[in-house]
Amino acid sequence: MRQPAAAQATSAAAEPAPLLEVEDLRKSFRRGGGSLLGRRGTAVRAVDGVSFTIRAGETLGIVGESGSGKSTTGRLLLRLLEPDSGRLRFDGQDLLIESRSAFRHRRRDLQMIFQDPYASLDPTKTIGASVTEPLRIFEKTTRRESENRGSELLSLVGLRPDHLGRYPSEMSGGQRQRVAIARALSLAPRLLVADEAVSALDVSTQSDVLNLMRRLQRELDLTYLFISHNLSVVRHMSDRIAVMYLGRIVEIGPADQVYLQPRHPYTRALLSAIPVPDPLIQRTRPRIVLTGDVPDPAHPPQGCNFVTRCPHAVPVCHEVDPVLEPDGGGYAVACHLSEGQETPDRTPRSSAAAPTQTGP
Repeated sequence: MRQPAAAQATSAAAEPAPLLEVEDLRKSFRRGGGSLLGRRGTAVRAVDGVSFTIRAGETLGIVGESGSGKSTTGRLLLRLLEPDSGRLRFDGQDLLIESRSAFRHRRRDLQMIFQDPYASLDPTKTIGASVTEPLRIFEKTTRRESENRGSELLSLVGLRPDHLGRYPSEMSGGQRQRVAIARALSLAPRLLVADEAVSALDVSTQSDVLNLMRRLQRELDLTYLFISHNLSVVRHMSDRIAVMYLGRIVEIGPADQVYLQPRHPYTRALLSAIPVPDPLIQRTRPRIVLTGDVPDPAHPPQGCNFVTRCPHAVPVCHEVDPVLEPDGGGYAVACHLSEGQETPDRTPRSSAAAPTQTGP
């Protein structure tokens, strides 16, 4: 039975505000040119009007090909890169009006797990020094306090306290990534941006690290922005999925709905590239092979960005840029032909263990 208008208003008012709000975020980089001739070069739009929200305790997955703007989006949220325009609100506060020195205090709440732990950890420092460095900077802890907290953090991620005295080169890739997670957790952040956090690991280690991240989310009430090119991994981790193409979100919605009933042709192509463990099903399932070249982000096509590769493009796609329109149920897709297309059958989601597919 439909609720009265007053009851609906009360329900809406009771719903908590998102922890993170991103609105019309944009970032361009200059390509070519040079100071010698006084040319500024061509603007490449890496992130082109991205908007989304993340609720506390939720995981939003961002997926797309290399060059789609996923990692740039993550870095903009933490202001490791400064956006050209847009709005970033964290817990109701506008992050972009703060100076860089004032934003430094936000580092306690916003942390990042990078793709390559060997590159993100200082090879000249012990694991203990790397993990406890944030504590010494922000909390001015003593050496004894830092060591005790470092031991607790390593135990939390499944490592032994005696690892504190080792160097990154003495540890495996999976162990190094656990160290990176421990360091990110040292200041008790509320939001973690995981940028391809398992893509450099072998499949079995990926599964261990993913399950670790899910356990930590439950125990510590963490919120994740999980970035990956692998839709299987993103689906396993995420409550909602956003699909990016050429700097824009083209589809966003609940993870199972995006995976089982994708509406955008690009999402369907990504899903068709995921291998199925059963050889009989794999040989008979349809594979969508995209033709054409990826457009130059400095000179995107008129109309839809995906029009040069879309197998369903019609004249309107070459003329009008589709808008990412919400449907009222938490789902949005930027496609003129999002309705009435066949969708491949998918295996229902299982939360028992991490996926073993390598994905697109």
